[in-house]
Formats: sequence, C-alpha cells, structure tokens
Amino acid sequence: MPSDRARMELRHLRYFLAVAEELNFGRAAERLGIAQPGLSQQVRALEAIVGSPLLDRSRRAIRLTLAGELLAREAREILASTEALLETSRRAGRGEVGRIAVGYVASAAYTGMLTAIVGGFRQASPDVELVISTLAMQQQLEAIAEDALDICFIRPPVTLPPGITSFPVLQEGLVMALPEAHPEAGGQSVRLAAFAGETFITPEHASGVSFHRHTVLACQAAGFHPRMGPQGRDFVTIASLVAVGLGVALVPQSLERIRLPGVVYRPVEGLAIRAEMAVAHRRAEPSPVVRRFIAVARKFRLKG
Repeated sequence: MPSDRARMELRHLRYFLAVAEELNFGRAAERLGIAQPGLSQQVRALEAIVGSPLLDRSRRAIRLTLAGELLAREAREILASTEALLETSRRAGRGEVGRIAVGYVASAAYTGMLTAIVGGFRQASPDVELVISTLAMQQQLEAIAEDALDICFIRPPVTLPPGITSFPVLQEGLVMALPEAHPEAGGQSVRLAAFAGETFITPEHASGVSFHRHTVLACQAAGFHPRMGPQGRDFVTIASLVAVGLGVALVPQSLERIRLPGVVYRPVEGLAIRAEMAVAHRRAEPSPVVRRFIAVARKFRLKG
C-alpha cells in the first residue's frame, strides 16, 4: 500500500464531502470558510491518496465518479460516527455520562437527603448510571478506600480513611426513643437526667463514633455516664429494640417519620447536640461524573 494513503485525514473527507454535496467548488469553499484554491488542492490530494479520480471535471458542471459516489457515502457515515464519538467524549468530560457507586446509611433515606440529592443529580444528569446500596458506615468507608464506592452518606464523627474527605449536608436534632409504656412517655418532652438508671441502645459503632459519641456526651452533660446495652444495625432496628423494652435511645429527629408500634419519641429538654449527615468522597477525585455529583450535593444544606 502506498505510504500516501496512510496520511488521509478527516479534513480530507470533510472537504471532499462539501464538494460532493454542493457540486461546486465556490459554494463548497464558502460553506467551509476556506479559499477555493486551497479546497481544490485538498481534493486533488485526496484523489492522489485514493489513487482514482473522485470528480468528473470534463464538463461545465462537475460530477462524482463512481469512486466519488462510494467515498461520499462512506465519508458521511465516518464523519457522523466521529462526531458522535466526540460528543460522547465531551459529555463524559462534563460528567454527563458514566457510572457512580453510592453507599448510604439507612437513616439517609428517611431524612430525605438521599432522595433530594440523588433526585437533583438525576435531573441534571439523566444518562449517568447510579448504583446505590445501603451499607453500615464502616463498610462504606472501607469500600470507598478500596475504590468500590465513589460516594458515601455517613453520620460523623468518624475517622475517615486516608485520601477521603467529607462535607455536611444536614444538621438535625436528637430525640429520645422510649417504650410506649415507659413512665416518662406521657409528657411532651423529657429530661435526660431522668434516664440515669436506664440502658441506652446505640448503633453498631465503636466508642467515640457517631451516635455512640452523641449519647455519651449528652448523658455526661446531664450528670451521668450512660449504661450501654444492645446495639442495632440501624435506627429502625434500634427503635424495635426500644419497643420491646430492651432500653432507650437517643436517635435522630427524622426517625419520627418511621412509625413503629410500641415506641414513642420525645424532645429532650436543653439538649444542644446536633446530629450530622455528611457526604464522603475522594479528596482528589479523578472522575468528572463523580465530581459533578459532589457539586450537586454541595448545594444541599438542609436543617432537620
């Protein structure tokens, strides 16, 4: 194969196709925004590469040869495919296509934050594939450290893996979950000091993490150290344990939306601690689509 053929470029096809469709060098040059002599030179260069005339110039009006007709047909498909490929690449660079793996603690769903953020992102980027799964907070952090997740909805405070950062998307109050038959359940609010002799149920967190920490700090501020009891996988499980009389629990205010039989929720007088919901992500995120999700999430600053 002659070496010249390897030098055919997309511009040759674009120039030739303009001539093939206009059948006039002047109109084609005007359409392309180039000088007519330069266009004629490029078409002749393409004919040299192909090794056959593409235009019949023997008459007043130029016509396509058979080789020219076949090349024009293929050129349209090649240029259309190239443009589609470029547009896909541009959209990927803008974060409009791709795939995101999102993990969330169960409470992110009933706070409304998961729905709000994911819904906002899907409206902005409907062609992005979202893989969403509920996972315990520690499992999420292990997964994002191993690149198995891109985004985590978590409940700080918690130690983040190296290279991972987070920002808050929700601050909400805490309420006391207690059995419906509990002596303190009849009031409109409760004093935390009244529960000094109770067993407190917390999520499956290490000491000093999230609601385990919130519970300890709140009770210490009320003048006692809490007696820790069973732990629950999530707050719905914790509320169920409270309902059967295994203890009481400080839980996020949004849990009141989950109506379980046998458990009531009461505000705690003078409790200043707020529970945070945060979005965790890689500090140096290389994916445009994940960065786009992060940008959408940063717009949400709701208070519960």
